[in-house]
Amino acid sequence: MNGSLGFIVPFIMVLLWWWHVRLLKRVLASHERRLSTTQLSQSDLEKQLEQRSHRLDELLSAIHVPVLRVDRAGRVISANGEGIRLFAIRDVSLLPEPMVVFYRNPDWLKAFSHATQVLPEVVELPEIFIGEKVFLPRLAGLGEEQGLLLCLDVTAQYRLQEQRKTFVADLMHDLKTPLTSLLGYARSIEAFADDAGLRQEAVSVIAQEALHVNSLLDALLSVEQIEYAVTEQGSCDVVPVCKQVWQALQPEMAKKDLSLSLQLPESFEIAMHESDCFRVLMNVASNAVRYTIEDTELDCRLEKGVLSILDAGDGIPEKDLPHVTERFYRVDAVRTRGGHGLGLAIVKETLDRDGGSLRLENREPNGLCVMITLPPKR
Repeated sequence: MNGSLGFIVPFIMVLLWWWHVRLLKRVLASHERRLSTTQLSQSDLEKQLEQRSHRLDELLSAIHVPVLRVDRAGRVISANGEGIRLFAIRDVSLLPEPMVVFYRNPDWLKAFSHATQVLPEVVELPEIFIGEKVFLPRLAGLGEEQGLLLCLDVTAQYRLQEQRKTFVADLMHDLKTPLTSLLGYARSIEAFADDAGLRQEAVSVIAQEALHVNSLLDALLSVEQIEYAVTEQGSCDVVPVCKQVWQALQPEMAKKDLSLSLQLPESFEIAMHESDCFRVLMNVASNAVRYTIEDTELDCRLEKGVLSILDAGDGIPEKDLPHVTERFYRVDAVRTRGGHGLGLAIVKETLDRDGGSLRLENREPNGLCVMITLPPKR
């Protein structure tokens, strides 16, 4: 009996061990199948994410503004073509890279870091300055962990805003000076009414300063009319208008001993109102008279629909030449009291509105040539 028990007990233990091993194998096989299924699901998910990422990058490549895809850590994951060029990303295969690699402005990077950490909450970011360009960045949430940094080019708007600030400051100065003169001479007349010489001088100065203030206000009104007024297409003969302009400028020309070479046809009809034509030509011609050298000749000719006015002044610095037709832009090198930075802007915008154009070129050895392509009458 004892011998039988000595045999049965080990047999049962072996049997239990075998059963336990078999059960463990089944459990292990089940876990392996689940792991394999999970790995396949993970692989499929990674493929889907990668496909979505590629599709997103393809979509971003079709956007014509710089766009960067960033993560919550502030790293650049990818960029479209415009973004690559703007931030000089040399090798996209090295991404992701921290934003500091591409733009090194501590204050901006601090704001950017805060914005990425609170994604998908929208946070305003300060402007980005790269070269002569200004960009307004906007960080849009792309899920919980990523965002899109869109950089809108606001260079023109920024420059216009800065010019407006300068213009307002200059306008206040330009108005304060004549108003001070008006007040001073008015008090002189009041105090020394019996002095005929002083009265004459005061009246002359008051008239000049009033004309100066009026010219500033007239320029501002002209800009408003061009921008907001809706007018029907007009027509006029530019030849008599041009002659009228030069006739009005004769006193100023006489002061500087200027002569005029006028080469015009008998008539030339254009698609502009006579008042607009007069304003355009007066702005350009008066500039030529103001900035040319004394005892020289001005040249005005009309050939093949292009009216050219040439002077013998100092011209315009090349760096300023592309900007002189922008509103409120003034060239310091040739700026004189009374300039308001609106004359050539009024000319250009009036011509653009009516179908003409304006071009300026410096002459050799000195002087400026202004070419006005007149809108032909249809």
